[in-house]
Amino acid sequence: MKQRFSSLDVKVIAHELSASLVSLRLYNIYDLSSKILLFKFAKPDNKKQLLIDSGFRCHLTEFSRTTAASPSVFVQKLRKVLKTRRLTSVSQIGTDRIIEFQFSDGLYRIYLEFFAGGNVILTDNELKILTLLRNVPEGEGQEPQRPGLIYSLENRQNYGGVPALTKDRLREALQTIIEKNAASATTVKKIKKKPGDELRKGLAVTINELPPILLDHAMKVTGFDSTVQPVAVRDDDVLSDRLFRSLEAGRNLVDAITSSDTCKGYIFAKTRPGVEQPPDESTQAEQQSRKGLLYEDFHPFLPHQFAENPAYTVLEFESFGKTVDEFFSSIEGQKLESRLTEREAAARRKLEAAKADQEKRIEGLKAVQTLNVRKANAIEANIERVQEAMDAVNGLISQGMDWENIGNLIDRERRLNNPVALIISLPLKLHENTITVLLGEAEEDQDDEDEAYETDSDDDMDSGFGGSVASNMKNQNRRLAVDINLGMSPFSNAREYYEERKVAAFKEQKTKQQSEIALKSAGQKIEAELRKGLKQEKPVLQPIRRQMWFEKFVWFLSTDGYLVLGGKDAQQNELLYRRYLKKGDIYVHADLHGAASVIIKNDPSTPDAPIPPSTLSQAGSLAVCSSSAWDSKASMSAWWVTTDQVSKSAPAGEFLPTGSFMIRGKKNFLPASQLIMGFALMFKVS
Repeated sequence: MKQRFSSLDVKVIAHELSASLVSLRLYNIYDLSSKILLFKFAKPDNKKQLLIDSGFRCHLTEFSRTTAASPSVFVQKLRKVLKTRRLTSVSQIGTDRIIEFQFSDGLYRIYLEFFAGGNVILTDNELKILTLLRNVPEGEGQEPQRPGLIYSLENRQNYGGVPALTKDRLREALQTIIEKNAASATTVKKIKKKPGDELRKGLAVTINELPPILLDHAMKVTGFDSTVQPVAVRDDDVLSDRLFRSLEAGRNLVDAITSSDTCKGYIFAKTRPGVEQPPDESTQAEQQSRKGLLYEDFHPFLPHQFAENPAYTVLEFESFGKTVDEFFSSIEGQKLESRLTEREAAARRKLEAAKADQEKRIEGLKAVQTLNVRKANAIEANIERVQEAMDAVNGLISQGMDWENIGNLIDRERRLNNPVALIISLPLKLHENTITVLLGEAEEDQDDEDEAYETDSDDDMDSGFGGSVASNMKNQNRRLAVDINLGMSPFSNAREYYEERKVAAFKEQKTKQQSEIALKSAGQKIEAELRKGLKQEKPVLQPIRRQMWFEKFVWFLSTDGYLVLGGKDAQQNELLYRRYLKKGDIYVHADLHGAASVIIKNDPSTPDAPIPPSTLSQAGSLAVCSSSAWDSKASMSAWWVTTDQVSKSAPAGEFLPTGSFMIRGKKNFLPASQLIMGFALMFKVS
C-alpha cells in the first residue's frame, strides 16, 4: 500500500494548491497529532482546510477532524508568525519532494519535506530557520537543521531547473548506470535486484525528474522492453533512440498533467475477500461498493500496468487533491471504526459476563432446591432404614462408647455386610450430632427390590438386603448421601430439608430481583465507561458540511416556501440591506427597540409577484419577537414596505447610524403578532 508522495505527486499537488489557495489568508493552525497539522485558509465565501502529514502527504480535505485540546509549542509559534497572513505562492523546490509556501510575498516561508522522517520548517525571507517540527542532526548527505541556521536550497534536486532531455544526457546516464552496476557487483555484500530491473531503477536515479512508475508507464506505452540491459542500450543506436522516445513521452505526460489548474486522479483498489459488488450503479450503490474495496495505490495518471490488470478496480476523481483525500481519509476512517468497534465489543463482553454470573447464581440456587427435595423424598421413602441407623448409633452413644470406637465398629460391620451399617457413610459427624446415610431414591429403591427379588430371593429371606458385596458397592455409588440429625425423628429431618428448599426458593426470588437491578447498574456503568472511552477516541471521519450563505443570519423558510432573513445585530442589518435586498424583496420591521431588520426574498425570475399574507405575518412575528416586546410580553404590530421605499440617505442635517434606514412612503401594518417562536433540529439519519 502506498504510504507517501512521490516527486510527481508533490509536483501535481503543489500545482493544484497554488491554484486553489493563493490569495487566501491563513485563518488558524491546529494539531491533529504529533506529526499531523491542519491549516485553515479563508476569505469571504471561500474556506479551505489543508492537511499536512509530515513526511507523507499534504492535501486539501473535505472531512472534519477532531483537533487537539490545546496547541503544541510548535503550532503556537506558527500561529504567532503566520496567523491572518496572506498566502502568495505555492511551489515545488526543483523536482525534489519539498513544497514551499510563501506568505506576505516571501516575508515568511514554510517548507514541507516528504522524504526520510519528514519535516515542517518555518523561515524568514533570508531562509533563516525560525522554528521547525523536529531538529535534524548533521549526517551523511544531510545538513543539520535547527532554529538559527540557514535552510539550504542549493543542494536540492534540480533546484536550478530541470536539465533538457538530450541524447547526450541519456548516453551519460547509461554510462553512469553501467559503472554503478559494475561497482556494486564487485562489493562483498550484493544488493538483491529484480532480474531485468537495472535499467528502470538506474534511470530513476540519473534522470530523476521521472519517477519509476512513470518510466514503467512510458516504456509500456511506447513498446520498449524494460528488461534490456543498460550495456545493450548504450551499444545499440536503435534501442537508444527507442528509449529516448520513451523518456520524451514521459516528459510530455508530466507537462500535460500540470497544464490545467486541476489534474485527474486515480485510485487503484482490490476487492475485499468475501465482499460482492452491487450490480446497481446508483450513487448509494457506488458508495457501498467503495466500502468493499481495499485501496492500494494512487497516481495523477492512469498507469498502463494497472489499467491492464483485472485484479484492480480503478476509481477516477476530478482532481488529484480529492484523490489523495479520499485515499488517506478512507484508510484513516477504517482505523478509527475498528478501534470504536473494539471498544463496543469489549463493553458487550463485560455485560455478557455480568449476565452469565447472575445466571450462574440463580442456577446454583435452583440446584440446591432440587437437591433438598430429593433428600427429603429419599428420607420419606426409606423411613424404616433411617430409623434403624439412628437407633443403632444412638444406642452405642447411650452405652458410653467412644466416638472413634463407634466408627471402627460400623466399619467392621460394613465388611461383614451388615445391612444397617452399609447405609451409614464414614466418617461420622458425631461432633455435630449428625450422621450421613446413603439412601436410594424412590424409583431406584423399587428397581433394587425388583432386581433382588428376581436374582437372590433365597438370601433375602434371611437378611432383607441380598446381593454380593460388589453389587452393594455399586448400589452405594448410585445412592444419595443425606445428613441426618440424631436428635430429630426421620420425618423431622425430612421437614428440615423441605424448609431449606423454601429458603433457597426465597433466595432465588430475591436474587432474580437483585440481579435485574445489578444488571441495570452494571449496564449503566459499562455504558458510562464506553462513553468515556469513545470521548478519548477520535470520531469517525465525516464530510465537512458547507454552510449556505444565509446561515450566518437568523433565517427560516415560511410555510409558503419563501426564504426569510433577519439580522442578528446592526452590522448584519446593514449587510442585509446593502448586499441581499434586491428588487421584488420585502422589507419588514417594527417600531420597537431592538427589532431586527427582516427581508423576504422573492423569486428573482418573478420579482413583481405578491408575497402571501401568511409569509408577511411570519416575518412580522420574527421582527417583533426579536425586539423588547419579547421581555415586556406586549403584543405589537410590525409593518412592511417594498425595496424602493428603503434608503440610507438621511434628511439634511441628520445622520443614520449603522443598521438604521430611512423609510419613505406608506407603511403597511400587519396584525398584532403573537410572541411565539420555534426552534428546529434536523438530524441526518443516513
